[in-house]
Amino acid sequence: MIKDFMTQDHRECDNLYAPVEEAISQGDFEKALELFVPFKEAMLRHFAMEEEVLFPKMEEFLGGGEGPIHVMKMEHAQIRSILDQMGEAIEAKNQQKALGFGETFMIMTQQHNMKEEQILYTMAEQLPLEKEKILQQMKEIQ
Repeated sequence: MIKDFMTQDHRECDNLYAPVEEAISQGDFEKALELFVPFKEAMLRHFAMEEEVLFPKMEEFLGGGEGPIHVMKMEHAQIRSILDQMGEAIEAKNQQKALGFGETFMIMTQQHNMKEEQILYTMAEQLPLEKEKILQQMKEIQ
């Protein structure tokens, strides 16, 4: 339930990124920026669903500290920074930098998503959480 929903959201974010990369590759920075804005918003919304709803609910059972949730939050911060830098590179019409940040983003995000999908979301499914309620709260995040 949670795993399927969040995994699907990962795919949707990936699908929003591909046309951004294509526009940068073609040197169409106006289009790249136009596509980058909703893509970045989707990424930030995904992080918010996890950080504001899912992770706190999981931490009620697992505790905070240095566990996998802490690692995911740190990776979110790194990915946010890369997104900011990519946006700046697109605005500056710097193709090489934009593509470089894009490549870093893709590598980090693929590894991050794999950890979430294989470990964290699986843990969420196994915990005695009110999954329907959590899913609803995540869907309400803008």
